[in-house]
Amino acid sequence: MTMTKDAVADFWDAIFFDFDGVLCDSLHAKADAYAALYEGQGEDVQQAIRDFHLANGGMSRAEKIARFEERQFGRAPSPERLNALVEQFAAAVESAVVASAWIAGAKDFVERHQGRLPMFIISATPEEELLRIAEARSMTAGFTAIHGWPKTKGQTICHLLDEGGWAPSRCVMIGDAIVDYRAAEEAGTPFIGVLAPGETSPFPAGTTVIPDLKDLEEMLLALGRERAVG
Repeated sequence: MTMTKDAVADFWDAIFFDFDGVLCDSLHAKADAYAALYEGQGEDVQQAIRDFHLANGGMSRAEKIARFEERQFGRAPSPERLNALVEQFAAAVESAVVASAWIAGAKDFVERHQGRLPMFIISATPEEELLRIAEARSMTAGFTAIHGWPKTKGQTICHLLDEGGWAPSRCVMIGDAIVDYRAAEEAGTPFIGVLAPGETSPFPAGTTVIPDLKDLEEMLLALGRERAVG
């Protein structure tokens, strides 16, 4: 299918992207960093935190570690222990995420639409860290703004809709976790899930999903035309 660069902008006013697993293939790098927190406690515990991380995308690292400790060990970590684990994780993970590959199709899509359509990164990664990572990966020029924790994704999308004066129906959230789906639901925007082949969907039945971003442009055009006809 032949498409002009401006075609997507005919149907959509803004696109909101999650970061890990949507733009950056960094989920497993982060899983390894979480596992390193429990080095010496056995492979079962390390695998359990990897699995918990992958099953709970979009959750802040502090909440993720606290919930894992409660589930795995039957205890809530003290504030001191939680802070120490979060700091240890942050020190280990940033360089690994910077070195991670783009998700297939993501870089091409961003470069095609840079400056033609407002695009935003909305992540649960602490915002200062996220900005450093995006800068190191030469990503900042492609996005209108980059937002991270402590704001929730739903709050951020709602704020951007108000600020831009955009109708929710003409903006779309692209995410790989149920937290992303719920953020779109909270803001009233359409949602497209990114789901690798063979992985169990965390989304409700009927959710639009794609395996990567290679066909994102075609999907956005199809959804936009469907909405226009409807």
